[in-house]
Amino acid sequence: MGQYYRPAIIAPDGRMLPLHPSAFGGFSKLTEHAWISNEFVSAVCSLIYKSPKRVAWIGDYAYREYETCGEAYTRAMSMDEFQKYYDTVWGKDSESLTANLFSKRDLAILDYDTKRMFLINHDKRVYIDIAAYIRDNTVKGGGWEGWCMNPLPLLTACGNGRGGGDYGRDYPGYADVGVWAFDSLEYTDKAPDGYTEAKYYFDEHKEATA
Repeated sequence: MGQYYRPAIIAPDGRMLPLHPSAFGGFSKLTEHAWISNEFVSAVCSLIYKSPKRVAWIGDYAYREYETCGEAYTRAMSMDEFQKYYDTVWGKDSESLTANLFSKRDLAILDYDTKRMFLINHDKRVYIDIAAYIRDNTVKGGGWEGWCMNPLPLLTACGNGRGGGDYGRDYPGYADVGVWAFDSLEYTDKAPDGYTEAKYYFDEHKEATA
């Protein structure tokens, strides 16, 4: 069955900002919205713009195989702690901020024209140069030419591989999916001093090479 995702966006004081893909007229499976220029993902980026927060893209099957899957988020916290975030994001009373609360700039804060912007992981002290990432990851040729996957949902995903619409293990970068989950992230226009540039490659339409 298909797996749906919602991000946990956690402020330094522990407050969580609720955001659902459906509130932006989008689809909920990971690879349905993890694309550059997706307004829902851009809205998440706007919430961490010059304002670091912990981010995790939680799948609704992410609680399964918690003790055995070996994913980064399961090594970072106990299942009881994770369950609190899961229940907040996926609880029956969970509501979402709506698209009309965001400006046009917010909803286009990360698109194909983005230059001189950086996605920063403060815990790992690394950053992604967004312009370079788009240049290196945009599909060249074929029916998906010009498309590019957004690194934020993929790097913070929890539960990838448990349902349809997930990023498949046969695609490049599969091992990197989820390695930033629950880290303190910031989207900004200046690369931080003393941090290292990280390079990631994701392409749903190209099989990984050995």
